[in-house]
Amino acid sequence: MSTTLLNSAIALSKDLGDHWASTTTSDGAADGTTLVDTALKAKANDWVTDEAWVMLTEEPTGGATSLYEERKLSSLSNTAGTLTVLAFGEKVVSGIDYQAHRLFSPSEKRLALISAARTTFPWLFAEVRNESKTSGNWLLNGDVEIWALSTYPDYWRVSAVTATATTTAKLFRRGSTSCKLSGAAGYLYQDWTLVDDLKELRGQTATFSAKGWSDTASSLRLSVNDGTTTTYSTYHPGNSAWTDENGGTWYVSANISSTATDVAFRVYRDSATSTDYIDDLRVTCGYYDKVYIGDLSLARTRPHRVSYQYESLRFQEPWNNVRNFRVDSDNYLYLPDVPRDCILRIEGLGYLDYLVSGASSTAWTATIAVDDPQLKILTAEAVLYLHRQMVFPNNTSGDEKLWAEGYKRWMGELETRKSKFSMIAPHVQANWGI
Repeated sequence: MSTTLLNSAIALSKDLGDHWASTTTSDGAADGTTLVDTALKAKANDWVTDEAWVMLTEEPTGGATSLYEERKLSSLSNTAGTLTVLAFGEKVVSGIDYQAHRLFSPSEKRLALISAARTTFPWLFAEVRNESKTSGNWLLNGDVEIWALSTYPDYWRVSAVTATATTTAKLFRRGSTSCKLSGAAGYLYQDWTLVDDLKELRGQTATFSAKGWSDTASSLRLSVNDGTTTTYSTYHPGNSAWTDENGGTWYVSANISSTATDVAFRVYRDSATSTDYIDDLRVTCGYYDKVYIGDLSLARTRPHRVSYQYESLRFQEPWNNVRNFRVDSDNYLYLPDVPRDCILRIEGLGYLDYLVSGASSTAWTATIAVDDPQLKILTAEAVLYLHRQMVFPNNTSGDEKLWAEGYKRWMGELETRKSKFSMIAPHVQANWGI
């Protein structure tokens, strides 16, 4: 269930009575200042308003430079159906799809829709159901699911090695992403400069485990470093398989000095020619009763339901509900009665957004997890956004009155659509307190 930003804008234009989509029937001027469509011969020349724009929804000459370009529309000559515009980047030939917008520009409609994606909460929402977190894990983003940058996962850094996100089937073990290590030999690491809580491991014995994949022996291994001493795990066997495929656990345990000058957990790639993947990184030590959930896109960072399951019993036993969780101001979820090294299921509601490959985007190809009829709520909220822009600027008093009247009418329409088409939120789990 999803709708592109472009198709959302089409639905919005229809709500506004401002939809025109057609196809050019002849070549326009060589300098890109005109496009020709015989369907426009049926329009009066004053069909073009002072605020009219044209956007190309198909590449005009087979390249890729002018797709989705929008240009101010200045006039129509209905003799041949010729629109005159500020120049596109290239000639608009025959057979090119385009849209005309006479009340608001495509970019203004795009901004309205992106705003509406969040302001329609809680009538429209993204359902969050995450199973990539692990109880008792001292590492942040140990599931390597969050990548604000493309060069390393959040809360991690690299030394010499190149790190990239991988979402290819069978090349990740938890969530939907693993970290691929390539390029020069080096290592991926997380230390106390990135996660302050790791300082608490001084004087303790910590176990660092992960799931790894490598096609080269003596390349991939784990280590614990306290600023003076580095303790290594065994190497991955290099058999082009995940370390846990036969039920094994790949780990290293180390005594961290009480006077440690650093606490760092590293994934070494010692061969510059190997292909290596790493996922589900964990550090366990004593009882660590919190997990960071500020990266799950939960509205107000508040889950509806939290449950856990022993990894060894996954798919065999039901999930155990957590009744006494809480979330602090730093977005940590506290789970005082959950055993460590358990898989967590965190469920709740999130704000909607337009996404490309899981990241927020304003591209016309970005998609939002909404379809008809819920899309009608989104477009009604976007209509109100656009009306607000017209009520408060320096319009003539007559125009402002018309937009204000339209705003009132659409407020009623939005309420009607919400009553009919709002999403049904899941039941909230009772929290008995700590």
